[in-house]
Amino acid sequence: MAEFKLNKFKYEHIFSYVVEVDPNMFFQKLPNKQTRITGNITGGKVWGPKINGKILPMGADWSVLHPHGVVDVDCRAMIETDDGAHINMFYTGRIDLGSEEAAVDYANGKLPPIMGTQPIHILDTDDPRYEWVNRVSCFCIGRVDFTGDPISIQYDVYAFRALLTDED
Repeated sequence: MAEFKLNKFKYEHIFSYVVEVDPNMFFQKLPNKQTRITGNITGGKVWGPKINGKILPMGADWSVLHPHGVVDVDCRAMIETDDGAHINMFYTGRIDLGSEEAAVDYANGKLPPIMGTQPIHILDTDDPRYEWVNRVSCFCIGRVDFTGDPISIQYDVYAFRALLTDED
């Protein structure tokens, strides 16, 4: 059997953004003691080395809270760049609230002031100036701030790719 080594990869920061979410979220009880929490996007700002612009006031996060304290994020948003391009942004991931007790609080609208999140983003566009976004995989590090109106979620977005050689 061949010996395997850890794969190498490269990543680069491509942009950061803040998405604003209406604090009047919808809480729906689902089967299996799950709760769907839907938050409507009201806007936001995008900045960075590769993309600058704004988050349009459309889209939402349709998260599902599991009774053991894990939140499955399912969000769709639209970036309008400063030069007029439109980039669709889809992201999923998980947030660990830490306990069943925290899940009960969350399901009843008692949200923590701050929490972390680390979703995976997919970007796409038909604008030739940004065609490269259709070819990248992205991970993000984020912070949700429930203390304001609107709710503010800030992400740092990194593109990553596998390296096939040490010189890649």
